[in-house]
Amino acid sequence: MSQTVRLLLVLEVLGLLGSPLAARALSRLPGAGAGLGRVLALLLLGWGVWLAGSLGIPNGPVLLGGGVLVLAAGAAAARRRGPRAPAPDPFRRRLTLATELLFAGAVLAAALLVSFSPDVWGTEKPMDMALTNATIVADHFPPHDPWLAGDQLNYYYLGHLMAGLLIRLTGVEPSQGYNLALAATFALVVTAAFAVAAALAETGRRQGLPVRRPLLAGAAAVVLLALMGNLRGGWEALHAGPLQSFDWFSPSRVVPGTINEFPAFSFAVGDLHAHLLAVPLTLLALAFVVQVAMSGPPRGGGWWTTGCAALSLGILYTVNAWSWPVTTGLMLAALAGWAATPAGRRRRGRAAVWGGLVVVGGLVLVAPFVVHFDPNAGGLAVVATATREPLGRFLGHHAVMEGALLWLLLVPLALQARRAPRVAAAAAAATVALAVVLAGARLGGAALLTGVAVAALALALARDRPPAERLVWLLVATGVACLAVPEVVSVRDEFAGTPFVRMNTVFKLGYQAWLLLAIAGGVVVAAAPRWLPQRVPRAGWLGVAGVLVVVGLAYPVGAAVGRTDGFARSPTLEGRGWLAGSAPGDLYAIDWLRGHVPGDAVLAEAVGDDYSVAGNGRMSTYTGRPAVLGWQGHELQWSHDVGTRRQDLAVLYRTRDPGRARRVVRRYGIDYVVVGPLERATYGRIGAVRGLGRRVFTRAGTSVYAV
Repeated sequence: MSQTVRLLLVLEVLGLLGSPLAARALSRLPGAGAGLGRVLALLLLGWGVWLAGSLGIPNGPVLLGGGVLVLAAGAAAARRRGPRAPAPDPFRRRLTLATELLFAGAVLAAALLVSFSPDVWGTEKPMDMALTNATIVADHFPPHDPWLAGDQLNYYYLGHLMAGLLIRLTGVEPSQGYNLALAATFALVVTAAFAVAAALAETGRRQGLPVRRPLLAGAAAVVLLALMGNLRGGWEALHAGPLQSFDWFSPSRVVPGTINEFPAFSFAVGDLHAHLLAVPLTLLALAFVVQVAMSGPPRGGGWWTTGCAALSLGILYTVNAWSWPVTTGLMLAALAGWAATPAGRRRRGRAAVWGGLVVVGGLVLVAPFVVHFDPNAGGLAVVATATREPLGRFLGHHAVMEGALLWLLLVPLALQARRAPRVAAAAAAATVALAVVLAGARLGGAALLTGVAVAALALALARDRPPAERLVWLLVATGVACLAVPEVVSVRDEFAGTPFVRMNTVFKLGYQAWLLLAIAGGVVVAAAPRWLPQRVPRAGWLGVAGVLVVVGLAYPVGAAVGRTDGFARSPTLEGRGWLAGSAPGDLYAIDWLRGHVPGDAVLAEAVGDDYSVAGNGRMSTYTGRPAVLGWQGHELQWSHDVGTRRQDLAVLYRTRDPGRARRVVRRYGIDYVVVGPLERATYGRIGAVRGLGRRVFTRAGTSVYAV
């Protein structure tokens, strides 16, 4: 509990510092950025520490403390420059109170839930822990690769850096901090989704949309985005019998050869992976999209708004590169939509200049990352027919994956056709005919989704509708397009030529679709009942939507029970408990290494296959110190050549020839060799290692030799 209270205090301070900065950057948005201050503060602090470290300033307590002081000075300046007697804003007060209560409750609930399954091992947790620790102990950026000594990390790591900052500010052991960072991420996602949807709904209310309660839109967005699972997961949870045996993992693998993750699954599995860390930052960028769509670029200088908008876009490339093109496209589309209004047409040139400045400026602000990062992507490839699904299976799978979101949005979308019934009927008939024609090439599903996206885009371009409503349909059009694109093209990556050729494309674009459709769905929940023309269709739409959402909400309940084995364990945030039970000496050795060894000291430890349950890579994972080799499959995905490192480590541990062992030590610059139960199980009797230097640590069957 004390660790969670520490986290809350740190996040409250960030909220106090970020609130005036967000109020200035989002001053033309209803609520003036209420609920988004923490995200902006963490973004500014993380970016500042990273940029300074990239420019040669040592990454340590002085840099972190200086970053907090600069943030505090900026917050004080923003408060001084604000109006002395601001106009009363009841909506901002209500939004601030709601987000503060929601945030505190979300942190406590998420921390309690994760404490029943706290082990930071399994799935991608070791990778995320290793990357986070590497950013904590690195002197400069890019950080060293914790699983390939001698190389720099080639991954989008700034989200892990921000998680590492929370760990450092909280002052807890990193595996405990990992679990706290997961709880913080959940709370930031919840409050940011609430704030963005409520602000968009309030904008619509002021423009004449039939929205009575904007905060209802925020609450609905939280349910749809962060809490609700897909229908397959919910249905299986309802029929699982004892929930302790519920297979909570399989609902994320619906389409064969792909990943079909959604935020509720991300929080259940507990990986601090890039796509999850990017969600609160994506929502912050969407807040700037809403502001631009409603009011255009800032008047006068607007340097603070422009800089924050640019950074909110550019940072996404460094946290989860897949998020950048979608959000950047939305920003440019929203700006173009504003420029098409009567007020905007007189300022098209300024809008174009501002849009270019925000996009290019965002990349300039993260230029050191762009220079060093190799995305390991070889362009786009056309998806082979055999990789796609037949139309019936395609429709069934998307119905169970996004069915609740699509029902909420597509029924109101279809009912808008009453304004032009002949055009709508002709367009629908053409779309269905095209889907039938393309069914043989397994492109019928892509044709149907494209038709839906075009229909939503038509509403987004309709000049007779309020800008807020047009933005809602733009979000829908973009989200549906994200579902359609992987049916046609995929990004060439390390899985090219395998059955998983479009795994990442479906995964990452599908995740973006969920976020956009959920925000749009929250606003539609608050407005659409009064859009619908008759009482009976309205009641039917709401009734079906309610059933689907309730089914989806069964998933997080089942996942919580199944993930924790019915809450059988005593709650703790210690993420290394699994290791304490099997190899307590390893746990003591990890603590000793963290306290006595420089952050760039090279370790030798046993190598095994990726995702090994035995604990391969545990020393580098939990200390951030670079190992000769960790998970070699991931290194190949990061465009690194592992060479003969695995074989050379076997020589180091097994040979009885000190000369051969020393050659391995010199080749990789090894400083410390770990000999524990895992090394003895992997390599058998240990050879000449003990004679290469002195034993600096030993306890409970694990020793560390300085060589």
